Amino acid sequence: GSSFKPFIYSAALEKGFTPASIINDAPVVFPDSSLGDAWRPKNYSGKTYGPTRMREALIHSRNLVSIRLLHAIGVPFVMDHLERFGFDTERLPPNLSLALGSGSVTPYELVRGYSVFANGGFLIQPHFIQRIEDSMDDEIIHEATPLVACAECETNDTRDEPLSDAVAELMTEAGLIPAPIDIDQFASRTLDAENAWLVTSMTQDVVRRGTGARAYRELGRGDLSGKTGTTNDQRDAWFAGFNHEIATVVWVGFDEFQPLGNRETGASAALPMWIDYMRAALKDKPESTLPRPDGLVNARIDPESGKLARADNKDAIFEVFRTGNVPTEYAREEQADGYGNSKSYSEQLF
Repeated sequence: GSSFKPFIYSAALEKGFTPASIINDAPVVFPDSSLGDAWRPKNYSGKTYGPTRMREALIHSRNLVSIRLLHAIGVPFVMDHLERFGFDTERLPPNLSLALGSGSVTPYELVRGYSVFANGGFLIQPHFIQRIEDSMDDEIIHEATPLVACAECETNDTRDEPLSDAVAELMTEAGLIPAPIDIDQFASRTLDAENAWLVTSMTQDVVRRGTGARAYRELGRGDLSGKTGTTNDQRDAWFAGFNHEIATVVWVGFDEFQPLGNRETGASAALPMWIDYMRAALKDKPESTLPRPDGLVNARIDPESGKLARADNKDAIFEVFRTGNVPTEYAREEQADGYGNSKSYSEQLF
């Protein structure tokens, strides 16, 4: 379902799109030989909302925008991008339905993918067993040596140098100290820090004022990001969410793959369970947000066109961009159409 959309948006960012890019949320029709007719995807609400900024589209989980994004950047590019998160692309549909999460993944696979956003761009492998000890003499039979996501370690590539306090604490929590530290125990970067931060920022807004807003209302934390997911006929309900310390995925469904019931969406069926778990997991823990990388800047934009706002634009908002992707054009002032009606720049475009 839609909990897969952040990976599509991440691919779009990699292709040069920005959270302010305008995509038309309008009806779209594609030929579909398997149906013998045409594919006419819709938003969950059945409504369309016209030109929409990418950030707002993800906040409100607009299906038509996700499909247009995938169509614009191309399925092959997205498939390559998905491998960065550990997904087996051989098991995913190589078509536009991928934008709606039509592929099947397990909660294990999804949380591994979301952890890349949570930790700032590193692919790790979740593990179930930390240590196995002999019951007679406490001899360690097996001990997990998970790869550690550590942005600071990228510039500290020799173990002859003393570790900073922050890195030492991280290694201790992972059970790697006082054991000898091997550089091979650090996870490799799979996604650049700017991309991970921007997706985290957009999914934070999903929790603050979008389909996952119940999490913000009940937990009252500003460090939470996440995305709801609901499959066709309400057969599966998902919520995937995280802060900088922990990523958690909840799935609700039947083994027999039957509908859960009317309106049993990710927000109503899965999110409450996620909230209950995270309330306990994060109890007494300070907020933990992903550090903002240096390659990002703020710019004041016109919310309708996504272009730079003029000084007298009272509706202007701030958006975050990669340094090379800041808009270069200013939004135009309102102009009259041929019938004497005032039209904004974005309405003229679409």
